[in-house]
Parts: sequence; C-alpha cells; structure tokens
Amino acid sequence: MRRDQLLALSLPSFVFTGYELARKTWLPVLLVGAAHLGMAQAGLILTIVGAWSILVEVIFGMICDLAPWPGRRRAFWVAAGTVLQWIGGALLLFGSPQGRGVAGWLLGLLPLATGWVLSNLAHGAWALEQGNGVVARGQVFGARARAGMAGSIVFTLTILWCDRQAGMPDGFHILLILTLLGAPLAHGWLIWRVAERAGPASARLDLTAGLKPFRVCIASPADRWLAGLFMLTGAHMAVIGSSFLFITRQHLLLPEWGTAALLVQALAAIAGTGIAPGMLRRIAPLPMLGWVFGGNLVLALLLPALPVGQVAPLMAWSAGSGATMAVDFMLLRVLLGQRLERERMHGGDAPAAAFYAGFHLPFNIGAVLAVALLFHAMARLEDGTAWLAGGLSAMVLVAALGGVMALGRATRRKEGASRTEHSFLLPDNHCI
Repeated sequence: MRRDQLLALSLPSFVFTGYELARKTWLPVLLVGAAHLGMAQAGLILTIVGAWSILVEVIFGMICDLAPWPGRRRAFWVAAGTVLQWIGGALLLFGSPQGRGVAGWLLGLLPLATGWVLSNLAHGAWALEQGNGVVARGQVFGARARAGMAGSIVFTLTILWCDRQAGMPDGFHILLILTLLGAPLAHGWLIWRVAERAGPASARLDLTAGLKPFRVCIASPADRWLAGLFMLTGAHMAVIGSSFLFITRQHLLLPEWGTAALLVQALAAIAGTGIAPGMLRRIAPLPMLGWVFGGNLVLALLLPALPVGQVAPLMAWSAGSGATMAVDFMLLRVLLGQRLERERMHGGDAPAAAFYAGFHLPFNIGAVLAVALLFHAMARLEDGTAWLAGGLSAMVLVAALGGVMALGRATRRKEGASRTEHSFLLPDNHCI
C-alpha cells in the first residue's frame, strides 16, 4: 500500500481519538465538575450515550455494506456521519454547561455519538478490506493506532497549553471544537485518496440484514471467544479511561498532573504500536495478545498502590499502561482481519462492515457495562476510585487471559480447519 493511502486511512483515527478523549475522559469530569451534576447523573448520561451508540452500530452495520452505490458505500456513510457530528456539536457548543440537565446533554450528545459511529464504522470496514496477511493488516491497523496516539498527543498538548491561558474553555469543549474542524478534512482526504473495494449491488437497503453482526460473532466457538475478548478489552479500556482523571485528582491529589500523565500514555502508546507490527513476523497475534493482557494485569494491580502526591510513580505507571493498552486492541483487529479473510475464502465477498460492527459490538457492550458499574459504585464511595478501577480491571484481565487460552484451544480443535484458520496461532511467515 502506498504511503499516501496508508496516511489517508490513518488520519480519521487521529481525529476520532479526540472525540474518544472528549467523551470518555473529559466529559465525566465536566459533568461532575462545572456542570454540577451528581456522580449518578453523570453515569446515567454516559451509559445512555454508550447504549445508544451500540444500538446505532447494530442497525447500521449491514446497511453500510448494502448502500445503493457499491463503489461509494463507505464514503456515503463517512460523509453522513460527519454531518451528524456537526449537528450534535452545534447543540453542545451553544449554551452553558451550568443548568443543563440530563435531557439537555443527551440532546447534543446522541446525534454527535451517532455521527461518529457511522463514520468510524465505515472507516473501520474500509481499513479492514485493505491488504492481506498478518503483516499487511498489522501495518494498516498499526498505522491507525499510531495515528490515534498521535492525536492523543496533539489534543493533550493543546489542552495543556489552554490550561495556562486565561478565558479558555474546558477540555471537553476544546476537543469538541477541534474534532468538528478536523473531521471533514480527514474524512474528505480518505474519500479522495483511497479506492473502495466494490461491494454487491443492492436496489434497496435490507433492514433484516442488520442481524448479520450478531451472527458473525457467534458463528463458531472460536468466534464466540474472540467476541468475548473484544468485550473484556472494551471493559478494561473504559474503566481506566473514565476513572483516570478522577484518580489523579481525588486519590493521588495531583490534579495538575492528570493531563501530563495522559500525554505520557500517548507517547508510550506510539512506541508500543510502532514495535508490535514488526514482532508479528516472529510471534503469532494470539500469544502476543496474552502477553499484553498479562502486562496490563500487573499494571491494574499496581494502580491502587501508587503513592499519594508523588509524580514519578504516576508517570511510570502511565508509560507502562500506554505502551500496552493500545497494542491489545490493535492485535484484536489483526485477528478480526484473519477471520474476515477466512470468510472470504469460503464465501466470496464477505461483508466487512458486518464483521467490524459484529465484533466491535461486544467491545462497546463491555465498555457500557463497565462504565455503568464503575459510576454506580463511585456514587456510593467517597474515596475508592483507584481501588475500584484497579480491582475491576484486574478481574476483567484475568478473564481475558482465560479467553486467550480458550480461543487457542477452540482453534486447534476445529476439525478440518485450514492453515488460514489456524493462523491465530502462527506468525505471518507460517500463514498462507
């Protein structure tokens, strides 16, 4: 793949990271802080937005594949999502956070979330169709992951700079403005530079095909275990992301260092996602994923033990978590690409958007459930966020390690499996 195409496929992830930071990291702090909502109300808003995103992703998973224009099916939904982002963003930007109730926040957040689901789902399916083989997919998804981490760095640096200026808006609204400006540019360049893989023509949209995302992630025992790993990874990332600023402010008593720690995480993630694709030539994606989950488990157990008021341990923990937490999601999408390749070998033109939505569906469900549980517990505990986040993450990661072993066994036991079907367990130079 040409470098300009790889860059065009990656830049939407740069902008999407700004939205993810805004919604998952800065919005909870804004709701509890400047918006003067209680922890329970903030948790309700985050849960509704997350559940709505899941519903939209399910409905549009196959519709994205069956758009009326086979040669521009991804581009159509990317553009439609961008328009919805602007509608939701405008509703959130006009008006003060103070005095806005749950309904007022949802009025803007729901169309904003809908727009990003459409654009990101179509972009993900677009990327999933590019390249063949573990290394090629590792390059595509590694580039997307690095673009996302680069976005984290740029957006976090911007917030750090704005924090030192008088009269600047809060972090959520800064990120909202930047992503609304960046989305049309990134999405427009993607549409211009990267050709789509033509899909089957369709005279009309088949709403019943929306069940396809459910079917693909439960088609076999191996698919069900892979879906479970997506769910557990989503839960782990949501717990850490939603609680991190609360931990730095309330538990560690380092409110001025929270943004800097996020920057360290992003810098470490750039290194981790840069090294991991090359390692796929020697290590299979599934065993590598197990090692990454093990590292995350150690970090989760260390989180409650970080000393109060000390910056260096916080930065060391942030560097470790940043180096591993982006790699696990990258490896899951490499495994998903292998699953799509096997489907194509057996059934022709596989619906990539259905696969992307189907396996990201449990990822998002895990995130919603974890956030709901976390904020429900935080509303009842005055100073236990670090123990809650660390303990919940540890339980999730222990289950994820078991899921890695179960997926390996399910893949080996599959009678008559081809070498491609076993490629979860083999490095790229053993795959065909």
